[in-house]
Amino acid sequence: MKLIETKYGEISGYQNLEKYASGNPASLIFTEPIKIETPVGVIVPQYSVDDHGRRVLKPVFFHDNGNIKKAPLQEAADIETKYGKISAELVMFYDDEVLKKLFPLNGKLSGYWGEKDEYALAEDLELQLPCGTIKAKIINIVFYKTGNIKSITLWPQETVEAQTPLGTMRIHVGISFYEDGSVKSVEPAEPYTVETKIGPISAYDNDPEGIMGDINSLQFNNQGEVTALSTTKNAIILRNEAGGEIRYTPSIKESLCSENVTVTIPLQIEFTGETVRFNHKVSEEYNLSECSFEIIEYGKKPANPFFICNCN
Repeated sequence: MKLIETKYGEISGYQNLEKYASGNPASLIFTEPIKIETPVGVIVPQYSVDDHGRRVLKPVFFHDNGNIKKAPLQEAADIETKYGKISAELVMFYDDEVLKKLFPLNGKLSGYWGEKDEYALAEDLELQLPCGTIKAKIINIVFYKTGNIKSITLWPQETVEAQTPLGTMRIHVGISFYEDGSVKSVEPAEPYTVETKIGPISAYDNDPEGIMGDINSLQFNNQGEVTALSTTKNAIILRNEAGGEIRYTPSIKESLCSENVTVTIPLQIEFTGETVRFNHKVSEEYNLSECSFEIIEYGKKPANPFFICNCN
């Protein structure tokens, strides 16, 4: 097998090599151990399978400049961060080798290995953050180039308390931060009444999109003002200067898991400067100074799609 020259040394044990147009390696699968020195510690990319969920060899990716981009690890490594050493089984880097993202676990969810198996292996991680001390099982952490944490994604079973611009709040799914450490977004673990430019609204998303904590439904600007939220408990009556009235409410749709069950879709509300927008539609954006708003109870108990799909 032809030797591959990399900035980390010559590589002889590999397969499935992919290259950039420049000829530099883009990705490959290691078949023998190799130590790679990075600014956050020495790592050994995965080169064999084990019986703890990782049943396939996963590739290592490189940037076109030769720096490592993404690496699943053979064994968990202690990664140096501003928050202390954090054990990780998968690490990602910016193109200048600065740490971008880490995963404490990197199992393969399959018919043989599920989320419960992976969660059972996860360990509590304690982080000292501007929003307070967080101690929980974490899926991944994303970093800014400065080393400050950009976002944290929690395991679905986890909830934590965090200081937000609105006070202490129980959150799940995730939390994201501005580069200065102030809270950018959170996913409330339960309905939480927040003050907005149109009045108090109960913020809660009964079915958050995705499983990453980068962008959550309750969002803030740098000054701590609410810029976006979801609600399943409130409806908004909008009245314009001409006397017209429009009512915005959460919506209902048929469950994907049962034809006899309906689920609630939260009403999405965004505040951009001096306007308010509903359901991410430009056509449903209104000037705050030209309208009045009445916030009322939606009146229907929201059904959680997650529980519906997992009931017996």
